[in-house]
Amino acid sequence: MANPSAHSQPPDWQQLIRSTLYSADIYTLAILAAYSILAIVFYNHIPMAATLLLENLLIVVVIASSVLLSHLTEFRLFTLIRYFYVIPVVYLMYDQTHYFVRLVHPYDYDNWLVEADRWIFGCDPTVWLGKLAFPALTEYLQICYFLFYVLPVTHAIELWYNNDIERLKMFARKMSFVFYLSYIAYFALPAVGPRFTVHDFASTALDLPSLCLTEPLRAIVNAGGGITAGALHPIDVVNRDCMPSGHTMLTLVNIFLAFRFRSRFRYVFAVIGGSLIVSTVYLRYHYVVDVLAGIILVFLLLPAEIPVDKYCRNYIQKIAFRRRAL
Repeated sequence: MANPSAHSQPPDWQQLIRSTLYSADIYTLAILAAYSILAIVFYNHIPMAATLLLENLLIVVVIASSVLLSHLTEFRLFTLIRYFYVIPVVYLMYDQTHYFVRLVHPYDYDNWLVEADRWIFGCDPTVWLGKLAFPALTEYLQICYFLFYVLPVTHAIELWYNNDIERLKMFARKMSFVFYLSYIAYFALPAVGPRFTVHDFASTALDLPSLCLTEPLRAIVNAGGGITAGALHPIDVVNRDCMPSGHTMLTLVNIFLAFRFRSRFRYVFAVIGGSLIVSTVYLRYHYVVDVLAGIILVFLLLPAEIPVDKYCRNYIQKIAFRRRAL
């Protein structure tokens, strides 16, 4: 049973900072700061700038509140929020990314990516895969593509259910690190993807026949990518998020950690995740070179996160000791 007198004592801020903050918090605060600065710089060019700044402030408040409440109370709900706030935040940051990409870098590089695919394969891979299309395959791959949003959440819930908090923290920090850096990478080579350049976007349903779930799932994916229902010129509003393939990057990270942690779902993640990576090209969301870039970046970023995490932990320790000195 909790000791009531313990909660009557003022919080030990040094202990609070040292015991509760971890690298995923730093990564999240860093991208919030970066996007807030961009919102201020481009304030007159973004109708939603004030809303974005308020949203970022509220996220900071949620992070700070969850850290404090999970430390001072024994309510499991606050601990749940504390370790799972990253999930909605990565999607909010994805949305914010696309307010800024075209302002920072207004040129699309699809022509480069098309030529890279043709140079590697001697053809357009999406055209070649289109010859293999049949309804059941399209349906299966569209479902796998959509499950990108479900697989890492399932893994995180499993770790939470097993009360494996240290692995949950490692999972959150590595996933958030790769998520956020994939967003930053979109600024380098903005692109809309082969469904707009190599193919006619309006003919997607005809070219890739399906069964019953593909069309509603495709509509959800389109909406998440900035294409509202009835958009007259989808290419003008779609997110420039092809290069690198974030779906490939985060799926590989999830699979890698699932096998490292010996998740009971590791083979499910591997089969569905592998199919998901294939689907990014088959469904014409990505060029193959996007997928290759995503694979290479995962092999670079996962080792790079280790010293970054160590630096963040040392930084948190310094903040704590500085606070005690004051």
